[in-house]
Amino acid sequence: MIDKADNPEEYFKAHEGEPFAWKARKKARGRWRALAESFAYLPPFNRIFGKITPSYAESYWYCMGGLTFLSFLFLLVTGLILALLGPTWWLKTHDGFVVKSMHYWSAEAFFFFLFLHIIRVWITGAYRGKRWWNYVIGFLILFAALGENFMGLLARGDWESQFVAMHSAGMLFTVPGLSIISPPDFTVVMLIHVAFVPFIIALLIGVHVLLVKLQGIARPL
Repeated sequence: MIDKADNPEEYFKAHEGEPFAWKARKKARGRWRALAESFAYLPPFNRIFGKITPSYAESYWYCMGGLTFLSFLFLLVTGLILALLGPTWWLKTHDGFVVKSMHYWSAEAFFFFLFLHIIRVWITGAYRGKRWWNYVIGFLILFAALGENFMGLLARGDWESQFVAMHSAGMLFTVPGLSIISPPDFTVVMLIHVAFVPFIIALLIGVHVLLVKLQGIARPL
C-alpha cells in the first residue's frame, strides 16, 4: 500500500494510469457510473479534488463523509436565514415553516450520513495506524453535533421546546460547568446554537478533511 502522507509522489504515480477520459471510464465502469462521477473530472472540480481517488474508494460507501459535509452546509445556510429572520417568522409564516423544515431535515440527514460514515470507516479499517487520530476527531464532531442538536431543540420556540427547556433546567444543567447556561434564556441558547458550537464543528471538520487529504484514503481490509 502506498501512503500519500509518506510518499506523495509515489501515491500520485500509482494512480496516474487510471482511466480519466469519458470513453475509457465508460468502458471500465459502465455508462451510468461514469456519468455520475464525471463532476470530479471536469473543471473547476478537477482542480479542487485533484482526482487522486483510488478505484477502491469510488463507491457510494465512500461518499458518506461528503454527504455529511453537504448536509452541514445546508444546515449553515438554512440556520443563517432562520437566525436573521427570527422565531416569529419561522413559527408563523409559510416560508418560515418551509425553511425550518429544511433545517430540521438537514439535521436528520447530517446524523444519518455521519453514522454511516463512522460505520464505514470502522468496517473498512480506515482508522488503522496514525489515522486513529482522525477517527477520534470524527467522534468529537458527533458529540458536538449532539449538543448542537439539543440547543437547536431549545431554540425552536414551540411547545415542545419550552417543555424540554423547563425540565432540562432542573436536570441536565445542574451539572457543574453547565449550570452557567439557562435553557429558558433564548438569547443564550441562540448564541450557543448559532455561533459557538457551529464554529467548533466547522473547525473540527476542517481539520478532519485536511488530515484525509494529507494521509490519503486508507485501503480497505
